[in-house]
Amino acid sequence: MCRNLCLCFLFVLLPGMSSAVGASAGCPELVPVVAKKRMADLGGEIRYHDDLYYRGARPVVSDAAYDRLLGELLRLEGCFPELADPASPTAGVGSSDKEKLTVAHEGPMLSLNSTVGSEAVEALLRRLAQHRIGEPLLVQPKVDGLPVELLYKKGRLVSAATRGDGLSGEDVTERAGRVQGIPRQLIPPFPERLAVRGEVYADLPLFAAAQAGKTQEEWYSTPRYLAAATLRTGNPDPWALAALRFFPYQLVNPLSLGRTLESERQALQRLAAWGFPVAAAESRTARNLEEIRAVYRHYLIHRSEQPFAIDGIVVKADSLSLQKKLGEGRRAPSWAAAWKFPPATVRTTVVGIDWSTGRTGRRTPVAEVAPVTLGGISVARASLHSEAEMVRLGVSAGAEVIVALMGDVIPQIIEVVSRGPHPPGPLDLLTEAPAIDACLSDSPQCREQFLARALHFVSNKGLDIPGLGAGRLRTLIEAGRVTDLPSFFELQESDLAFLPGFGADSARQVSESLAAARRPPVSRLIRAIGIPGIGPANAERLGSHFPNLEYLAAAGVEELSAIPGLQSERAGNVRAFFASSGGQKLLKRLRLLGIVEPPEEPESAAITTTHRRGSFSAVLPPTLK
Repeated sequence: MCRNLCLCFLFVLLPGMSSAVGASAGCPELVPVVAKKRMADLGGEIRYHDDLYYRGARPVVSDAAYDRLLGELLRLEGCFPELADPASPTAGVGSSDKEKLTVAHEGPMLSLNSTVGSEAVEALLRRLAQHRIGEPLLVQPKVDGLPVELLYKKGRLVSAATRGDGLSGEDVTERAGRVQGIPRQLIPPFPERLAVRGEVYADLPLFAAAQAGKTQEEWYSTPRYLAAATLRTGNPDPWALAALRFFPYQLVNPLSLGRTLESERQALQRLAAWGFPVAAAESRTARNLEEIRAVYRHYLIHRSEQPFAIDGIVVKADSLSLQKKLGEGRRAPSWAAAWKFPPATVRTTVVGIDWSTGRTGRRTPVAEVAPVTLGGISVARASLHSEAEMVRLGVSAGAEVIVALMGDVIPQIIEVVSRGPHPPGPLDLLTEAPAIDACLSDSPQCREQFLARALHFVSNKGLDIPGLGAGRLRTLIEAGRVTDLPSFFELQESDLAFLPGFGADSARQVSESLAAARRPPVSRLIRAIGIPGIGPANAERLGSHFPNLEYLAAAGVEELSAIPGLQSERAGNVRAFFASSGGQKLLKRLRLLGIVEPPEEPESAAITTTHRRGSFSAVLPPTLK
């Protein structure tokens, strides 16, 4: 997917755009206040999808939908540069989960200029031609994994960090040191200090074999998600950790190591000498577009034979001195580019429409299709993303459709070749949206949705409680030990030790983790409770604006809508959630258990507080006083 990791070539649209309202061709005729609000809304939505990508989570929009969002924002920023947000997602890379970004990188971990066609590579060749004619290029597969930076001191691995926001990342040292291909100790001779970057990926044969033994609720949706979830989880599945491998692609600041290193190829040879798994066959040289195209075709044809998921090729200037001369932009180096593969596709027939229910009650259509083989895997179900997309495409039983393998793994219907005998009808479509506070507690009719809510609550996207997977959560719910989200904090070690799937050690670990999570940061608690439409980026905005969950619960739509980047629809979701009976009960329970601090002046209905974002007034509803 064209995420920040691969900066779309949409920047070519920007030169010549005017900041005057509607003054330049292609610029919309918008008054500044409307343009600024639209830019803020787009920025918030893009940050949400970027955060999913950088955490390796499941995507919720197609590549094309993401590209349209980014393209519109880039266009508006070109038309109205004076209104652009300095913190716009077009100005940097990475995740918004700032509280976990504790390890500073040796230098910025940037993105790559990237296109599905050859445009980005052709632009790179034009830049190189301005400096040196015929300079050799290094071409490598674009491994679809989790980027990490490894730091060695005196030959010993001392830290490993994810990309994070590009300047600092999440500490994953303990798990990274157990990944095959990441040496804990370098082979001498080695420099005093050394930083190496690469992709942690899931070995595809091991990934496929391990998935075969899992239930659907325990599946990892993609190899990249497995790598990200395993590295970022305190207590990873042993089989998942054993499936991880490392693909080194960059020696950081190689010119600082002396004059003996002059090229990327020499840097890779040095990495191999220190003990890194550098395969010479995976790095090829080229001098022009035709030679690059030959490497592209090779990997496109043989991608299914690789042990790792690849979604294109990366082309770099081989000369380190030329790299230094070309320099880096704010989001991507000027000396490299990526040429991405188009998604694999196949034609099949829709047999029927099924629905899956998520933690917030949102039901997503899934097409059951006549079984076909796509990208080496058997496909019998394909994503439709949303009810609106299903209607737009006209997908119904009997339709002939094109299924694409998004991200090399996720089957998704992208086109209808011929419609079925009947358009989507009442049996295919939902008749009503779920209540915003649906299934905040367990009941027979809510079991699966509440399980999804509970799983999110304790996952690393929520409060990050290691040791509570889907199987153990189901045991706790069916035993009546967990009946709503706050009841996690009522669990005792003795409650857990004698339940199936638990032992003394795991019970103690879960109990200690829950005790440590009793006072989470506001933004993390907002994320954990699962307000519809409030992802990590919006949770950060709300957590920065409100010092306490009760103040957030008391805020009106007008105040919430005034928060930069928070769409009015999302503001309405927050207000509706805390105004609902389920939301009020949840907040009351969290307060009684001491998870949410009471307001400083509970005897007063009107509360005014000074905060780092300024002062605000909030009137608490009667249920919260």
